[in-house]
Amino acid sequence: MTTGKTFIILCLALVLISCEEAINWRLQPQDEPLLVVEAVLTNEFKRHTVKLTRPYLQQDGTAEPLSGAVVRLYTGSSTETLTEEPPGSGLYLTDSLRIVSNRLYTLVIDYGGQTYFATDVQEPVEPLPPFNYRPANDSTYVLVPEASGDKANYIEHRIDWQATGFCTGSLPCQAEVTVYDLKNIDVQAQFPPDQEVVAFPAGSIIIRKKYSVSEAYRAYLRGMLSETAWRGGFFDTYPANPATNLSTGATGFFALSTVITDTVVVKPLN
Repeated sequence: MTTGKTFIILCLALVLISCEEAINWRLQPQDEPLLVVEAVLTNEFKRHTVKLTRPYLQQDGTAEPLSGAVVRLYTGSSTETLTEEPPGSGLYLTDSLRIVSNRLYTLVIDYGGQTYFATDVQEPVEPLPPFNYRPANDSTYVLVPEASGDKANYIEHRIDWQATGFCTGSLPCQAEVTVYDLKNIDVQAQFPPDQEVVAFPAGSIIIRKKYSVSEAYRAYLRGMLSETAWRGGFFDTYPANPATNLSTGATGFFALSTVITDTVVVKPLN
């Protein structure tokens, strides 16, 4: 066999070996399905939401709302029973209230003859950093994420350019960007996979909300990001459930955060 033919056969073999077959993995449910809790209560005076669902049964699936639970919030001196609104949604709302510092809060959930609970204490929040952005092209800009203070935190950016001349056609003229600053040195955080970049024009209105993060909440967010936004980079970790402060049989997190907010208008950079 000539050298040229040998080379071609080797190339074909490598192509066949490297072919990938798409497999739709079905996640294996546990004997006792987990209760998933999503709750971030803050010092903002409003009705706060506790979201209860079941885990996804398939990747990119839709979470099943968990309806009919009894959800209570204990503050040490008072107890409040939350209301599911709308019925069947798995969303449980408090009355209008404000979480206060230096007080232990306990979330208790009764469902299916089981009781689940979690506790947390609100941490103070450091001031918002100066708003920083740079040109993306001749007409739009992008955020420049930077470290903010000495303590773990995250900042939500709600960007709105509906009142500008760039809001045309059927494309959305609003976006949300969350910047996490968990003060960690995880290599997958330093070299995350490419993320969608939100570009916005001058004249955009941006509402920033900075959330304090307790040590336990930081551990949860680190695990959650390792399984979502940081997944798919060069330095992936082994898949695992994020840390939780919920009792056995439940996952997710019950968090208390101090929030500060401001509003900025994007000005042209000369």
